[in-house]
Formats: sequence, C-alpha cells, structure tokens
Amino acid sequence: MYLPPDHSLDRPLLGYIKGERLSVAIDAGSSAAHVGIFYSELDNSDLPLPDITILTHSHWDHSFGLAAIHGISIANEVTCRHLREDKRTPADELYRSYISEDYSFLRKEYSSPDSLVIASPDISFRDHLLIDAGGIVIELMHAVSPHTDDSTLVLIPSEGILFVGDASSGEIISDADLETGGRYGKEELAAFIDVLRATGARTIIHSHAEPVAAEDEISYLEGILAGL
Repeated sequence: MYLPPDHSLDRPLLGYIKGERLSVAIDAGSSAAHVGIFYSELDNSDLPLPDITILTHSHWDHSFGLAAIHGISIANEVTCRHLREDKRTPADELYRSYISEDYSFLRKEYSSPDSLVIASPDISFRDHLLIDAGGIVIELMHAVSPHTDDSTLVLIPSEGILFVGDASSGEIISDADLETGGRYGKEELAAFIDVLRATGARTIIHSHAEPVAAEDEISYLEGILAGL
C-alpha cells in the first residue's frame, strides 16, 4: 500500500511493504505532520508501524519527517552525508537557503525555521543492500540518476515493483523546474535508463506521479535522452 502524494504541498508518496517479520516504509516524508497522516492511515488499516524506513534521497520533502518516524532508518552513504551536513547547519540558515532557492512548498510546510528538526539515518549502506522482511525480499540500490547524486531505488523482485523516488526526474533547482520535469544531464539519464532495464521491474512507482509500466517509463525517458 502507499499514501498518495499531496500535490498541494508537494508531499511525496509514502510506500509501505508488510512482510511476515518486518514492515518497511519508503521515505520519511516532509514533516512530522506528514508522518502523522501516514501512520493514521496505517492504523486505520490495522497495519503495524514501520520497523524500517528507507530514504530514496535526501531532499527535504523525502527526509525532513525522519525525526518523527517509528523504528530505524536506512539510506545510502551519500544520503547520510547530505543529511549530516544539513543537521550541522543552523535551522534558520538552512531554512533561508531553501527559501532563497524559491521553494514555496517549504514555506507552506514550515512557516518558520523553529519547527525544522533534521535527523540523520541510523544505518547507511554502500551500493546495494538486501532486506528479508519475511516472505518478501527488498533490494536497495544506490543508482546514478539525473535528479540527484544520492538516489536509492527500492525493488521488490517477486512483484516486479520498483520505487524510484524522484530518480526519473531531472535536477530541481527551483519551483519553476517542477513544471518542466527538471534539468537532465545526458550521461546521467543514459545510465539511469540502463539501470531501469537491468532491474527487470514491470511497474515503476514515482513519488510525485501515478505508477507507470516500466516499458512506458523507459520509452518516455529515451525520448528525453534523444532530445538532449
């Protein structure tokens, strides 16, 4: 199951995988309020809170809810480094830096820096990690992406489902880039397409869009690549 994205606040999809032994969430969301809505939906569905939360990358809308999660968190080592850097930055300075980049959605989520609580993940991995949740295996892979240098893809091989976070998007510098899909680097996009093929996934789950067939996603990205 998943909590759908909220486009009015640019909140991403929050995924959930229930194994026989462990329950796993995909992304920590943008704030404690976002986490609270997610956990209420789990409670309404009689599902346990996550034992593990996996971060797809360090961008604020996927990670600033980390301090409010249940259980432990896991991210690739680059995501961990980015969040440790954010954690060392005074909240008011970090807030101003986001505002100066014209992220109006952060202003909607946080009216002031006082409520910003940056946490860093509990566990880091390099390149690849397997989680056996009991009856279901989850593969984490740090992948080259046109969106950021710290994208983690989350694959459920038995279901052919791949959570990509924002990895299919280009680099987002300001709100204006949200309208165009971001700024794509040719080498990064070509490498990402190769990774998508190699996973063997059948369905792609985006953080800010509807799920799509993997073959359609690859065709779409190849069209962008051809125009670069």
